[in-house]
Amino acid sequence: MSMSRRTVLAVAAGARATAASSAQAVAASGGQGSATAGPALRAAADYAVEKLRAVAPGVSAFPVGTKFEKWVFSQNGDWVGGFWPGTLWMAYLHSKDETFRTPALDSARKLAPRRYDTSTHDLGFLFHPSWVTAWRLTGDDSWRVGAIQAAGSLIQRYNSRDRIFVSTGCCRDGVFRTQ
Repeated sequence: MSMSRRTVLAVAAGARATAASSAQAVAASGGQGSATAGPALRAAADYAVEKLRAVAPGVSAFPVGTKFEKWVFSQNGDWVGGFWPGTLWMAYLHSKDETFRTPALDSARKLAPRRYDTSTHDLGFLFHPSWVTAWRLTGDDSWRVGAIQAAGSLIQRYNSRDRIFVSTGCCRDGVFRTQ
């Protein structure tokens, strides 16, 4: 499955234009909202859901970017792996369409080995939109447990001496160091 960069940009531009007109309507009403803001935002979300409905069935890995106007995929999710299941969950929440639920769960499951990944500080990007959302929407506690395991891996990157999470570098003597 590939989607051109031009298509992705066109979808983004359409959503941005719709959101901008909604923001202008809210601003014009003195911040009190507008009769058109709700419908305009719903229209933008409907548009995004339809685009997602068209491409999602052909996606078997994690979209991580574009190259030469085509999506680039990663099998392990790279640092943005949680965004794909998160997007599917958002489409499910907006549309109530069950066809988004199964691929959201399936793609989130593919992140399971990353729960123990201490080589990245991006575990929140991986597990919040995917596993935390799965737990909240399904009530299945295994999703919560997995997200907590990921948080446990992330906390290992905390350097208490410098009081920071180390984004790059490796572990020496059980401590992630800045130098």
